[in-house]
Amino acid sequence: MAGAGVLPGRAAAEAARQGWRVMAFAFEEAPGLAEHAHAVIPSRIDNIQAVLGELTARSVSAALFVGKFWKHRVFAHRDRHVDEAARSLVRAGLSDGALVEMVVATLTGLGIEVLDQRRFLSPWMATAGVLTARSPTAEEWTEIRHGLALARYLASSGIGQTVVRSLGVTVAVEAVEGTDETIRRGTRLAGPGAVVVKAVGISWCWGKLRARRGPREPATRGVRGCTLSVAGD
Repeated sequence: MAGAGVLPGRAAAEAARQGWRVMAFAFEEAPGLAEHAHAVIPSRIDNIQAVLGELTARSVSAALFVGKFWKHRVFAHRDRHVDEAARSLVRAGLSDGALVEMVVATLTGLGIEVLDQRRFLSPWMATAGVLTARSPTAEEWTEIRHGLALARYLASSGIGQTVVRSLGVTVAVEAVEGTDETIRRGTRLAGPGAVVVKAVGISWCWGKLRARRGPREPATRGVRGCTLSVAGD
């Protein structure tokens, strides 16, 4: 199940290397996906019944969700005609928790297992530690710790995963707009020296990990003095 970005193609390549027969359901543009998939099935969020039909027809036994699935597309389609299967998926709401429960329940009902992404993306996952030329300063660590606590609370509440802080103030919080727009807004408001913190919720499910970084430029490019902290398990 491919969202936007480069990770679906990488996951498909690794799955093929492991011996999986990859059937790629492409909901967004994913560079490199077709090269490693047995077939690419164009898919739409307003026609989930067609997706379920293809899963059954192709005898799919396991599913992997990779890439960014934009929630704003769901809002864009809410006043248009969508099939009953799509309506059923969002009946409990669009929060990450509600969507995951409905998707997993639907796929399980078809005998399809939702796979852990770490099995296919581990070569591209960052390890703990400092990845940049310098470590954060004491003041930046203070912002990171405060930001981490807030970001984990927000993620656990299904609101967002990213906060931007500066001088002891939270200047931006992620909601449905996504990580990149939050970073752009926050660093524009805070100016040089902003600290960006991204975290996952307390009960994180690796089956629903979504890549926020696509083939576009990172949102922090061109921003002076921006410290980025990312926290996982």
